Amino acid sequence: MLSTELVKRAQEDIDFKKMNIEKLQDQIVEFDDQKSLYDEGIVKIETTLLNRLDDVNKSFNLIADAYQSALDSGCKSDLFWRIIDRQPNIPVDFFELECTRLNPGGYSLTETNIDSNAGIGSTVAYVGATGVVTFYPAGLTYGNEIPEEGDVVVNDPYFGFDRRNLYGLKIYSEPYDKDIGDTLIGEFIGTCSIGSTELTVMQSVGAGLTFGVGQIIVSAGKTAIFPNNAKIVGITTDLKDIRSIPSTGIGSTAVTVNILSMNTVCGAPASAPESDGSFVEFRALDDPIAFRFGGRKRYDIPFNQDPFTPQTISIANTSTLGTGISAYIDNSGVNVKFASWNSALKFLPLEHGGQVEPEVGAGQVYFRQGFGHAPMNGIIRAEEGDTISVRVNALSGLYEQLSDCSSAINDEISNAIGISSTKETALIAQNSDNVILEQSNNALRTERNRIQLGIHGTRKILGQLNEEMDELESLQVLINNNTVSDVVQ
Repeated sequence: MLSTELVKRAQEDIDFKKMNIEKLQDQIVEFDDQKSLYDEGIVKIETTLLNRLDDVNKSFNLIADAYQSALDSGCKSDLFWRIIDRQPNIPVDFFELECTRLNPGGYSLTETNIDSNAGIGSTVAYVGATGVVTFYPAGLTYGNEIPEEGDVVVNDPYFGFDRRNLYGLKIYSEPYDKDIGDTLIGEFIGTCSIGSTELTVMQSVGAGLTFGVGQIIVSAGKTAIFPNNAKIVGITTDLKDIRSIPSTGIGSTAVTVNILSMNTVCGAPASAPESDGSFVEFRALDDPIAFRFGGRKRYDIPFNQDPFTPQTISIANTSTLGTGISAYIDNSGVNVKFASWNSALKFLPLEHGGQVEPEVGAGQVYFRQGFGHAPMNGIIRAEEGDTISVRVNALSGLYEQLSDCSSAINDEISNAIGISSTKETALIAQNSDNVILEQSNNALRTERNRIQLGIHGTRKILGQLNEEMDELESLQVLINNNTVSDVVQ
């Protein structure tokens, strides 16, 4: 019957695709293991770089603490009289002033007729200890408030702050570099005889390795022992003399070890030790836990998934070390830690939809230096949030001079700045070493990227094969339907 033949043909196609899916899934596990050597080198280099950068960044905290000591002691103040409004009056206008604390996040205005951008770099107008109105920075307009004769404009967006650019590793990542997880179960020294399907694990049972049926075994170093995709099909135990194995020694004459039955024969012998005194090491591989129960659809992704876009740019931390396709040292001061964009559009002119790479950096750290005077509200010290109205021609006497800081506090500030400067100078002096490490890191990433692209491509093929299998299974159901089988019988 035609319907029977059609169902049979569909089943043959399903079986063939299922076999290919299983092989491709095993290949992914092996490909991922090939990355592990590069992963290890990359993480070691980036850990060294990140530690060097963090050492300098942490030294900046000493400066912040030293400045804070001055504020806590009362020899410095981080409060000032900020202009928040100007009230017209006859014959003289009034300024509305608010006692404001230095804030790296910027300042919120209470009136709408004076506008300000938020954050560091926003314009702020304040009355100083000498009664002079000062605008920071000069490059930005301060709403409808126009500096008058005698006012001061300063091109410094960091009013009241000392600052440093933080150091970081800027990581570029694309969809194809997403790691599936760790496929390595463990490594062991093993022995086998040519033509045999048994592999002896030369370590005691329970010594850190748990074997399971379906795990892939590959030899590290000596090749041709097992072909690709060699799998465990059975596990037994036996007593073995493992005194020849390093770190076992006396007392290891009769140890219970695992005997692994493989689905293929040993193509080359493995002894412990070999004739040259070396040992043959094997690696046991398996699906990462996240994919272990995914059936035939584990690892698959849509066939049309773009491997290169969107590209994300971020600043590395200890949990993201080793990720991405490339990494570079950053000291730009840009205070954006993450961005995503279509990097393919960088080749187009901006007027035709092109994009410029978004700025991402490790950011800046700000230190409140404080002032040698404190705002007064009449005869008492002003507190944050206090407001007063003052004639624009009577702005003196609004501050109290503070006592000089002690030598201990001044020394603490000087020492902190000195320590930080020394560390930063040392880092810069290591620039050639850091550049070499950075270049080596990205060279390792280039080799790993090639493997990762292969994994990504294999996962796309799996997605296509699974989609075709779904269609074939659906076809079988339809053909077996009486309405169809009666027609095509």
